[in-house]
Amino acid sequence: MTMLDTRLAPTVSPPLQPEAGPSGMGAVALHWVPATDWDAIQADWRRLAASGEGPVFLAPAFALAARTIDPRDLGAFVVTRDGAWIGLVAGRFGLRGSLFSLWTHPYAPSGGMMTRPGEAATVMGAVMVDLARRGVAALHWPMADDATWSAAAPALAGRAVAVLDSHRRAVLITNAPPLSKDHRRLARRLAETGRLETVSTATGHDIDKVLDAYLALEAEGWKGRAGTAMAGNPVTASFFRAAVGGLARAGQARIDLMLCDDRPIAAGVVLRSGVRAWYWKTAYDEAFARYSPGLLLSHAIGEATLAEPGIALVDSCAVQGHPMIDRIWPERMAITSRLVAVQDGSPGWRFHAVVALKRGLIDAKARAKRLLKR
Repeated sequence: MTMLDTRLAPTVSPPLQPEAGPSGMGAVALHWVPATDWDAIQADWRRLAASGEGPVFLAPAFALAARTIDPRDLGAFVVTRDGAWIGLVAGRFGLRGSLFSLWTHPYAPSGGMMTRPGEAATVMGAVMVDLARRGVAALHWPMADDATWSAAAPALAGRAVAVLDSHRRAVLITNAPPLSKDHRRLARRLAETGRLETVSTATGHDIDKVLDAYLALEAEGWKGRAGTAMAGNPVTASFFRAAVGGLARAGQARIDLMLCDDRPIAAGVVLRSGVRAWYWKTAYDEAFARYSPGLLLSHAIGEATLAEPGIALVDSCAVQGHPMIDRIWPERMAITSRLVAVQDGSPGWRFHAVVALKRGLIDAKARAKRLLKR
């Protein structure tokens, strides 16, 4: 989807946190912290994340680990009010200073900010003022859901907005429907192959053992054959252990394993922040593929996660039309990638040039994928 739209999208998905009262008054300031210096701000970052709102991919445990796999020119704006943190906006500058992109990467399928409740518009407003001072033409905000976008929208009013992509992602907001008759039949047939058991770090199962089991299961499947399994690269394996292990020890992640006669045959990783959870990773043993153990475990994990106190939405993190999760999670949430003009009013030729370039890159990537499938 490619169009220019100056209207701000309405909120149609649950907020990242319960609504807060109006933000307080005080002097707002901002400074840039390169990713190489993030260790020095961990304490303040953790305090913000503990009571703030934002995607789990900006929780310190995850972000500090992820910078090792995506370090180029990375940094974060820290926004304060009277010296106290109210927001952190990670990203990088590009196109010779014409563009600032909020940070996403292959392991973070959600774009956003970490802010104190009620301060999203203030934080975004401070960032836009700084970007204007630097002469940046466009803000790139990838993969934002409507609620996240709308929380910051007051700071973006009056600016041109170009939609680069929009699609609908499977989510759980209410209980998932029961398994279909065919899936119940597969569950019975799977149970006939051996003793089935599901274990989880949420109920005290050893975190390191479950992390090892997930990495091994993923490496044995199609990702291992394609060379994309996290265990196949020491950097991504270390990132996985640090990010998921750190979140699990802080109560912000659960890893579930389905076992058949003590053999792991399916695994799923759920991350959480505030009132949201993200079904981040799943893997299964292809020797049991005829029984769909990944689908069966995914259904159970979705129900268990949504039943956790305070969780209002579970994001599948999946592409639109995913052949497995779309069959068992019927609800959808709009995910949109946008370019926002930093300049008020008429955006100017530099913004239009950035839009043309980004759309050209998207079209070229799509053509390359089509050619590879021939």
